[in-house]
Amino acid sequence: PGAARVELEEAALRLHVYRMIAELFGKTDGYCRGVGGSMHIADFESGHLGANAIVGGHMGIAAGAGISARYRESGQIVLCLAGDGAYQNGISHESITMATMAQFHNGLMRRKFGVPVIFAIVNNQYAMSGQSIGETTGLDYLARCGTGYHVDGLHAEVVDGMDVLAVREATQRAAALCRDGHGPVVLEFMTYRFKGHSLSDAQAYRDRTEVQAWMERDPITVFPKQLLEASFPEEQGGPITTETLEELRRRTWQRNADMAVKAAAAADPAPDTLLLHMYREPKAEPVPARYANPKPVGEVPKYKRKEGGLLNYRLAVNEALIEEMLRDERVVLFGEDIAEYGGAFAVTRGLFEVFGRDRVFNTPITESAIVGCAVGMAMTELRPVCEIMYDDFILMTMDQTGNQAAKWSYMSGGQMSVPMVIRTPHGGGRGYAGQHSQCLESICTHMPGLIVVCPSDAYDAKGLLKSAIRDPNPVVFFEHQQL
Repeated sequence: PGAARVELEEAALRLHVYRMIAELFGKTDGYCRGVGGSMHIADFESGHLGANAIVGGHMGIAAGAGISARYRESGQIVLCLAGDGAYQNGISHESITMATMAQFHNGLMRRKFGVPVIFAIVNNQYAMSGQSIGETTGLDYLARCGTGYHVDGLHAEVVDGMDVLAVREATQRAAALCRDGHGPVVLEFMTYRFKGHSLSDAQAYRDRTEVQAWMERDPITVFPKQLLEASFPEEQGGPITTETLEELRRRTWQRNADMAVKAAAAADPAPDTLLLHMYREPKAEPVPARYANPKPVGEVPKYKRKEGGLLNYRLAVNEALIEEMLRDERVVLFGEDIAEYGGAFAVTRGLFEVFGRDRVFNTPITESAIVGCAVGMAMTELRPVCEIMYDDFILMTMDQTGNQAAKWSYMSGGQMSVPMVIRTPHGGGRGYAGQHSQCLESICTHMPGLIVVCPSDAYDAKGLLKSAIRDPNPVVFFEHQQL
């Protein structure tokens, strides 16, 4: 059995190294069928939600995945890794703000439980050439940001990121806090970037003595020394010797080389598959049993119809939301002032009383994170419906809408879909001036991967919204203010 396990583990390692390198080479055998590449590599089967080429762009996804794990009570924890430069980006502030909302743990919702996210700052000293500490921020440690979001300081720690064991121990402590409902947690790992940001980086902003000083603390050098100094019994793989480590290096190098040769010879994606994963084909699928027909927490309204069964546009949208939320517990509604207040145009009025704060909740004024969280929730089993108060504000969400929601089905090579709806009113004629009166649906139609819906009457509004919620693709749903 022991020998068989070793053989099986080696086969699994070779398979995953092969799929990793194949993706780096843009081959069809890669994790993302070659369309993700090095910038967007992801293995959704193992719970990895993807690498992101937009600095900090994934932080909304991480916050949303954490909110989803909390809502589903899955016991999962999200580890969000981003560099020191990324934590100066606006989406980082909005995402942490969303994840630390008091309503998650103060009793306003059914369960007092914080969002299980570890926000890990991988501080490798340089964003590109600028240094976050000592140059582009006023902080000595970025972990101090935790005090700006929550009274517990997000349990922030500064960790020696060059010490494998210190990283492991700190992450275990953070995970335990998240499992006990005390998340989010901030960890700042102090590390170093040995190479330039890109192949063209001349590294004129630092000298060789600095690099050499950090090289002496390289974990690949330091950790083996720690292993040699430790005492391991035979049942744990000991004793570890210099020969043991050299053999490990040799086998690892050879495995990587073998898989790189194999990956280089693999097939490239066929030209006719270019658009294959841009959209997912809608299918009539039943709601999973655990989410089907949830009980409301309040009385469901029955709207009176006019002659011929007519209903106005606002109530038609409201009724569509009620029916889909009664059908599927994965449908969660959130946005600015959409709970007790009922939204700027009263479209969500009454839904809070029917479904409670767990499924209808307010957010801060964080448009980017509202959409980003919806992406993360959609990636992790839910079917979120988020509201942007006016479509003018959707311009503030363009990265999350156009680079995250729209692209992940494609960039993942069809590994996953993003079933979410962004509802937003558009149009003028209400006296709200130039920044609250635009029609921006045409901008969204220029973003492959999005479905754009603009219903002109109540009948279409209800039917199309129900279809949008059940669609496996991200939908931007425009509702005219005058209607």
